[in-house]
Amino acid sequence: MELNRKKLKLDTRPLYLLVEERLLDLIEQGYFKPGEKLPSEPVLARELGISRSTLREALRVFEEEGLISRKRGLGTFIKENRPRVIETGLETLESLDSLAQRYGLEAGTKDLKLSLSKADRAIQEKLGVSKNEMVITISRIKTTADRPVAYMFDVLLGKYVDWEDLKANFRGSALDYVLEKKVPVSYARANIIPTNCPRNLARKLRIPPQTPILLLEETLFTRDGEKLGYSLNYFVREFFKFHVIRRPPSGS
Repeated sequence: MELNRKKLKLDTRPLYLLVEERLLDLIEQGYFKPGEKLPSEPVLARELGISRSTLREALRVFEEEGLISRKRGLGTFIKENRPRVIETGLETLESLDSLAQRYGLEAGTKDLKLSLSKADRAIQEKLGVSKNEMVITISRIKTTADRPVAYMFDVLLGKYVDWEDLKANFRGSALDYVLEKKVPVSYARANIIPTNCPRNLARKLRIPPQTPILLLEETLFTRDGEKLGYSLNYFVREFFKFHVIRRPPSGS
């Protein structure tokens, strides 16, 4: 249960973030079960090999995120109604809205911003277009049970999407929209990037700055192999678990 000391020497993140990560792993592995009382702070700090002040900071964040509750005179407990984890493979191109629905959850959308403009230099490089190309940008916070779980930023080439129709009919997912409108999406190339949450985004996601989160950077391609869109999707770690099915080489 104790934190890996070799890992600590190589990891430059604040120690309380590493403690949060370890505690979350223990909860997900069933070491601490919903409704169960945590050991006392001195005992838990000793078992993790950390100071009580570091443990208190990690527990404070967990309480803010709704993972634990403190009961005066009784102790600290893992919440029984803690947020449900969405687990999925990355082999299928599927929206968060669709994933949530399969888990019996409703994906909400907050802070939605839509805009139509000429491609800036970063987008020109990402999508291989000229500075005169019109692009649509979509940003929003995704929620489940009114809890922020992800921040999504999408760019779609204007030649594939009707701007007025998008404004009138966008319901939360850029991928679902282009599929419903029969835009010729063939596949996506995704990069999975562990990162720490910047301060401006942390406020929106209601997590501490520099909290480890997962970034999925994705480029959409048409059936002709042309790029039609680009997205940056930031997932709050405790709400998601992604996996990839790997098989041996053919002929093995």
